[in-house]
Amino acid sequence: MKTLPKTSTHLNVCGSNFFKLRKLLQDFEGPRKSFEKSISKNEKVLIKFNLLSKTKHTLTYEVKHIHPEDSLNDFLIRFCVFIDAKMVEVISFQGEKPFPFYIKNKSVLQSSDEKHQQNTFFFDLLENLLTFAEEIIE
Repeated sequence: MKTLPKTSTHLNVCGSNFFKLRKLLQDFEGPRKSFEKSISKNEKVLIKFNLLSKTKHTLTYEVKHIHPEDSLNDFLIRFCVFIDAKMVEVISFQGEKPFPFYIKNKSVLQSSDEKHQQNTFFFDLLENLLTFAEEIIE
């Protein structure tokens, strides 16, 4: 299958997200996982993963980043895990979905590579969690 360079990069990010997430969520067992990450001596943020729906080949999750001291730093990401394709793709960030590629007059509020930016941000979040976060046993 021939892929364009931009598509190839996007597929690499989504594939990497799958393997990072599988390690973080321990092969997607259980409907919830929570993590805590220190951002300073006295401050911690909570990161909560919740399973929204599950089919044979697809899982839909949401991750909430909760900053107890500053709600402006809170965010919500929804993403799909494609088990058979071994990919994870962000479907919405802060409740806003990226416009499909076929819409010509895109909003000035979204950049032309919004989908790639959202998946790259999610890649960085997962990398950070794998490196610095501690799991909270509920």
